Amino acid sequence: DPLYTKFVSLVKSDPVIHTLHPLSPKGEICDVNGVCIDAAEDEFFRLTTKEGRLTVERDVVRTKTPEFSPILQFEQDPVQILDALLPLYLNSQILRALQESLASELAARMSAMSNAAA
Repeated sequence: DPLYTKFVSLVKSDPVIHTLHPLSPKGEICDVNGVCIDAAEDEFFRLTTKEGRLTVERDVVRTKTPEFSPILQFEQDPVQILDALLPLYLNSQILRALQESLASELAARMSAMSNAAA
């Protein structure tokens, strides 16, 4: 799970943990001991102030997983489709995380330089 800074605006960015793999229709993944976690929930962390003290707030975002229509048919074996799509999916998600982190960094630098010049 990559942890990156999500670009929201020029003055705001949020640290995010985004689940990439394993993919599961129900979002639930279990280890060999039977301990299960819900991989469909992404977590957002916000650094805020409450009562004059810095605190970290944590939000969980539920991702909906739509059902496939039974009339859909695939010509290839599902394993072949997954083998072809999974590298593309992972590359695009990692690239997106890097681009959002870079945009957040550049926005923070721009804001810092603007404040320093004032």
